[in-house]
Amino acid sequence: MFGRSTGEKAMRNARAALDRLNLKYEVQDGTVVLSAMGDDLPIGMLIMADDENLTLNIYCYLMFEIPADARRRLVPELNTINNTINNGGFYMADEEDRIYFKIVQSYYDSVPSVDTIAHLITIAFKTVDVNDGRLHGLIPEDAIKKDLMYS
Repeated sequence: MFGRSTGEKAMRNARAALDRLNLKYEVQDGTVVLSAMGDDLPIGMLIMADDENLTLNIYCYLMFEIPADARRRLVPELNTINNTINNGGFYMADEEDRIYFKIVQSYYDSVPSVDTIAHLITIAFKTVDVNDGRLHGLIPEDAIKKDLMYS
């Protein structure tokens, strides 16, 4: 079908947005992978297309692991933070020891523009950078499992 929105087109625009922002990235199995240093902690980002739901998904991972006993303390704080932001949200998956921030943009009707994706990437990095220290501070220092890549 002519002009059909696809994940491939969305990912092409995502790569163009990253180029425009002068961010270095790799493509691994169709997923864009990159990292950046925030004001106090590193941030990992994954960008991928979900052709089943016709969405471009942007994930920012906080680069520290959460010990099991700290999860209960973090859930109310994640809810509080999520109530103050308009785009995206912070999550803790049961199967992961990390907090991640996620923004989703549909490409059902049309592929998001390079400008729109660049804006969403900027929002994601800034939102994580503003809040990661607050979340990190809720975990006792001796309980933090540091990411060896950034230790």
